[in-house]
Amino acid sequence: MKKALTVIFVLVLSITLTSLAFAQDNKLAFFKLDTDLATLGYQGGSIVQGIAGSEDVAFAIYGKNVDQLRGFILDLSWDGTKAEMRTRDSSTEIYEDDVEYNGAEEFTLAEEGNALETLLSVGEESGEGFYKNNYAKQGGDALVSDEFGLLYILVLRTADTFTVEDSFTVTAKITVSNDTGVEKYLGERIFYVNGEVDVKTSTWGEIKSQFKD
Repeated sequence: MKKALTVIFVLVLSITLTSLAFAQDNKLAFFKLDTDLATLGYQGGSIVQGIAGSEDVAFAIYGKNVDQLRGFILDLSWDGTKAEMRTRDSSTEIYEDDVEYNGAEEFTLAEEGNALETLLSVGEESGEGFYKNNYAKQGGDALVSDEFGLLYILVLRTADTFTVEDSFTVTAKITVSNDTGVEKYLGERIFYVNGEVDVKTSTWGEIKSQFKD
């Protein structure tokens, strides 16, 4: 009888641990964009208007609802003939500075650290109209949080020939991973420069396909 109970206990413990392991795969995680860079934390926004040539546009990326976030893959793309990345200003952290982003008069950036604190870059690719990188948290426990946390800020400068009549979009894609390397693709978000959001009726299937596992 004791042997049978021991076997049952081991099986139950094994199933419990397995369930917990599967539960910590950031199943409910998602991300959003933020253009209100003068205010600390996530505020929202994905459209800027009235942008002309040689002007800086920027947005921050925030993640939310992570149960074991160890790292993330960042994938950004845009029309490289219309804007170039400001590598000096784009970062996994936001530093206090006086800037003129998104057509606004000079304001001070709200300083903010990355949600994962100290990061290691383990694979960077960049070129005309794209930037990719794989970031991993250095040391300590993986992030567990149901609050918005900063992942990245992208700053682009429009070409000198760009006018307020021109437009382009930036596509941001994020994939997160946990301690065991299990990845979760969070879909994509679009940042619009001088453009309007094309509002259309979508089926539930089309919506789910953007955020599939």
